[in-house]
Amino acid sequence: MISVYRVLADDLKRLSPWLLLVFAVAMVFILFWDVPLAWYFETELDPSIHRFMGRVTEAANSAIWFGLAIVGLLCSVLFARVSQDPDRIMRFQLQARAWTFMMLSMVTAAALLNFLKLAIGRYRPRYLFNDDLSGFEPFGVALKMASLPSGHAQSIWSAMIALAFLTPRYTPVYIAVAITVSVSRFVTAVHFVSDVIVGSFLSIAVAVLMRRWFERKNQSVRLTAP
Repeated sequence: MISVYRVLADDLKRLSPWLLLVFAVAMVFILFWDVPLAWYFETELDPSIHRFMGRVTEAANSAIWFGLAIVGLLCSVLFARVSQDPDRIMRFQLQARAWTFMMLSMVTAAALLNFLKLAIGRYRPRYLFNDDLSGFEPFGVALKMASLPSGHAQSIWSAMIALAFLTPRYTPVYIAVAITVSVSRFVTAVHFVSDVIVGSFLSIAVAVLMRRWFERKNQSVRLTAP
């Protein structure tokens, strides 16, 4: 653990102001804007927008992105084994390492998110709409009922940020996808805005730290053609 901290110390320090900013913004939404916005999106928004965003949000299915990473890893390992050229073998091994980074980044963020969900225990908006029930019940709300942070926001940001590190050329596309899917979570009134903010930041922070760990020996996680 000491060696991990030494590697990540500078990055943790750089992330600290962002953590405080995200916490402050999330608290403002929780105290003043989350509930009114949730009611607006639930009762005032055009149903066609709800339906469209409901389809958009399916892109956050973690199985899609875990599947991509697993396929990438298996193909890289297979090609490394059948290749005869040492340079190509090395490149395929580095590709396998990059896909491993993506998977571990997503798994780590998901594990932290699920712990936070249970620890915070915030009721989802639907309990506000149906039962006039809102607020927090730390460690007392079932995982499927817990709203903060948003799992879908975490899932899509974990995947997109990892892919941005693997293939930086397409970073604008990945960010656009992550933002659109994240917005769909509160537009469909499945989550509060602050849930999405915290889930998104958690994913980005974990990906940045995980990348730093994987690149500690100057081995980039960027995918390169063999």
